[in-house]
Amino acid sequence: MHPNAFLKSLWRNRILDQVFVAMTFDKRFDERFEKVIKPAIEAEPFSRIALRAYRVDNSRTGDSILTDIIDGIAHSRLVLADVSVIDEGRFTQTPVRNGNVMYEVGVALACRNPSDVLLIRDDTKRFLFDVSTIPHLEIDFSDPSAAIESLREAISGRLDASNLLNDARIQMAAQTLTQDEIRILQVLSRLDPNQARDITLPNLSLVSYPDQPGLDGLIAKGCIKSVAVNAKTGAVVYALNAFGYALAKVAEETLPKFQPPEEARKAADGESERAS
Repeated sequence: MHPNAFLKSLWRNRILDQVFVAMTFDKRFDERFEKVIKPAIEAEPFSRIALRAYRVDNSRTGDSILTDIIDGIAHSRLVLADVSVIDEGRFTQTPVRNGNVMYEVGVALACRNPSDVLLIRDDTKRFLFDVSTIPHLEIDFSDPSAAIESLREAISGRLDASNLLNDARIQMAAQTLTQDEIRILQVLSRLDPNQARDITLPNLSLVSYPDQPGLDGLIAKGCIKSVAVNAKTGAVVYALNAFGYALAKVAEETLPKFQPPEEARKAADGESERAS
């Protein structure tokens, strides 16, 4: 599938707890993935968020693998690309970097913020001009322990710098929010995303009923997740996901504040009295 067609039709409002790893499938590079890259991503959570290293299986071909690649790039928390030299030019001795990886880097920079992309390499040879300004990390993979520590620090820095609030999906979703959806976002945004599953059901009762106005819209936007079932009513209880927290923050900062009808009426009456 062409990237443009994917982004127009399948770019969903979700962020997966994974790091998309773009790297050559040359067997010489398998060891660095297993001993450095994967452990650096998966050994310990980042700010209590457990991530997994997602590397597309190279056994697939055509649209199948291309769709998986673009899906991973669009929806992972971070894109990590190993752009190390894989060979020397046959005639010019110019360093050669994997073309597939550079393609994936291009897609990532086209649809994600630069802070969502981390480039790594094991060489100091001349870099490609088009991506030379993108921050990248030089790693000595011959020392796995030091490499893991260095890579984890870089990943942590990228995650901290990543600004989901500027994501185009957030901006588009914010413009279509209804007052009922804003009200639910405001209530659920007060909950810590890492503690949502520990909140008692009464605290989530606002969105635990199927007839709650605005609930269907937030489900369609992909910004809430089911976390439990109300023991009394059997209704599903919802909480915000990462996308939902970012959407709630944008709504809080940029959209008119929601006022229940009664409060809005009193406020309007007060303005009228002051005007008279």
